[in-house]
Amino acid sequence: MSQPVSSFTTPKKNLQGTLILFASIVISIFLFMIVAVIIGQNKGPLMPSVNKYHTVFTLGMAALSFVCLLMAKRIYNKAISDAKNSLNPLTNKLNQHRSALIKYLVICEVPVILSILLFLLTGNFVFQVYAGVFLGFMLAVAPIRRRVIAELELDGQQQKELE
Repeated sequence: MSQPVSSFTTPKKNLQGTLILFASIVISIFLFMIVAVIIGQNKGPLMPSVNKYHTVFTLGMAALSFVCLLMAKRIYNKAISDAKNSLNPLTNKLNQHRSALIKYLVICEVPVILSILLFLLTGNFVFQVYAGVFLGFMLAVAPIRRRVIAELELDGQQQKELE
């Protein structure tokens, strides 16, 4: 998955690297959504004939989205709990946090990409709504300093290392 940041970097730089990685993933998804809307509005649906399966696709995406969200949250919460309860130094805890975040984002990307592709095929904006909702779920775990401190329950000394 991700290479651990060298132990010679500071925890603050480690967290900044995680934030940059997170931002690049979320921004690329957002741009993909915008490009899909532009293409959909200019060219129309790529396969309008599949619109007759609209209900099946909508229900299928809802089910897939629900399963992916549950799985992503379960994996993320377990990994964060393991990092929080470990006796590792702060840098290792931050690496574990980044690994958990990447897994969460990858699992959440599956329904996003599929829904954007279904939007391109059908032209139905319901699928863009699915993508937008999942983008919100991704933003909800943004690795900002205070959230990481709260999730990992860092003590005063570790919090100072992040400043």
